[in-house]
Amino acid sequence: MKTIEEADRKARNIVHGWCAAATAVSWVPGSTLVLGMADMKMVNDVAKVYRVQSFSIEGVTAAIGGAVAGRGTSEAALVWFPVVGWGIKALIAGGVTKAVGEIVISYMRERSPLVAK
Repeated sequence: MKTIEEADRKARNIVHGWCAAATAVSWVPGSTLVLGMADMKMVNDVAKVYRVQSFSIEGVTAAIGGAVAGRGTSEAALVWFPVVGWGIKALIAGGVTKAVGEIVISYMRERSPLVAK
């Protein structure tokens, strides 16, 4: 990436990919743990795009913690409602992943050494 705008586009593509993955696998029992690890991979991928060499994992965790906790709670309840619950769970997982991604993009963008065109 040479500019912040290029990084923005690439980062959003990364987030969209992870949203699709979260939506696709969230119906699987126990997927919340896997999705949490996927969120951390997404954080690292976005950091690389913005050329952020180091960041406070505590700061990122605090920024995304509420969204991830909400996903875990709602998904735990919905797993007991076959088909309809699983579908809702998938939508929540995709939506929460998108929200987390946007928070991470904002966080990394502020710390990026890249400049605008």
